[in-house]
Amino acid sequence: MTMRTGCRLSGPENGFSLIELCVVLAIVAILYSQAAPAFSAWVQNAQIRTATESIQSGLQLARSEAIRRNRSVIFWLTSTANPATADWLVGCASPAGGGTQPEAQGDCPGTAVSTAGPPAVDGVNFNWIQRQAASDQQTANAQLLMPNGATFVTFSSLGMVIPNVDGSASISEIDVSNPLVPTQLARPLKVLVAGGQIRMCDPALALASDPRGCT
Repeated sequence: MTMRTGCRLSGPENGFSLIELCVVLAIVAILYSQAAPAFSAWVQNAQIRTATESIQSGLQLARSEAIRRNRSVIFWLTSTANPATADWLVGCASPAGGGTQPEAQGDCPGTAVSTAGPPAVDGVNFNWIQRQAASDQQTANAQLLMPNGATFVTFSSLGMVIPNVDGSASISEIDVSNPLVPTQLARPLKVLVAGGQIRMCDPALALASDPRGCT
């Protein structure tokens, strides 16, 4: 009986050599070093946009509530940080000449009564309708600057900006930025308030050529 002996051909081995692995790791490291700053800037710029949209929504809420309730309503930037963060409150402020009488029962249903109003109008009773903290939206790195130093604005029952109860300046512009973003990658935004109009805009764009621009 004849025994057959077979030869087994060996194919190429699977896997990478150490040199190939080192080359791949080096390429990945280079790509990461290039992409990481841009990704970090994108995340921080997202905080700017989220904070700006939150402020715009708060202002629009104050205006719409003033019309709906047929009374004066304030939007108040409540942050005590310096620079300020995107903390805000919308409340039923006693209008000028209203004294310190509390709000009529049910005028702001389901809200809390406070006698610690904006610093300029301490002692004026008001009910808050909605509050928002920057920490709740994870936008604590976004910083606010109001060129005229104002921290609140009052809307009338017609939805128009009216003098604050103490005669202080009303919010007309809120600049939102983030110091953690390199200047060349930063995308700061603004919220403009004029009359009954509330608008978010991009200061890097010209209004004449892009409706998203500021001026």
